[in-house]
Amino acid sequence: SQQGEDIVLFHAVRDVLKLERATYMDVGAAHPYKASNTYLMYGTGDRGLLVEPNPMFVKLLRSYRPGDIVLQAGIGVSDVKEADYYEIKDNPWLNTFSAETVERLQRGQAASVVERVVKMPLVNINRAIAEHLGRAPDLLSTDVEGLDYAILQALDLNTYRPGVICSEGVPMFAEGRHSDIAKYLLSRDYVLRGGSMVNSIFVDGRRLNE
Repeated sequence: SQQGEDIVLFHAVRDVLKLERATYMDVGAAHPYKASNTYLMYGTGDRGLLVEPNPMFVKLLRSYRPGDIVLQAGIGVSDVKEADYYEIKDNPWLNTFSAETVERLQRGQAASVVERVVKMPLVNINRAIAEHLGRAPDLLSTDVEGLDYAILQALDLNTYRPGVICSEGVPMFAEGRHSDIAKYLLSRDYVLRGGSMVNSIFVDGRRLNE
């Protein structure tokens, strides 16, 4: 992972949820092991669904993680079937479906930061879970360059409620306000249990009391 999130997630699943084997859904999986929040769990026997639109990363994921299901698509927040996918020059880790993220990356740059824009298929997150996992993943990790909050809002937590959620973004802004992601998940009975400078980790508070 980027800053040790994989270790926190491993212990959240094993020690807090008490699961010997777990399933995960990694949205924006990117590289199979570099900066991966789920590779440690894969290496210890867990399996899941990797969602990644970038063909280069998809090829690597299928090669290095044959035990996982790899879905080459983006996760949509509606029933729209495709969207513009912005490929960022010299940094495929920042590829995104978010025009607002591109605008932020472009600030202060004379040359365009976008290599090209292509249409990519989208799959609704609830349909992806239903079709490929059949039940809620024990861990949901999202790293989708600006769309994490929208994706979490689209997730039907009444039907598919992950035990642990790791989402790109801080829980609290510099001025002391909770981020939108944190406010939303806290309102849905999740508890902040860890994180880093770039990711926040929440555990289902309802399962802490079981």
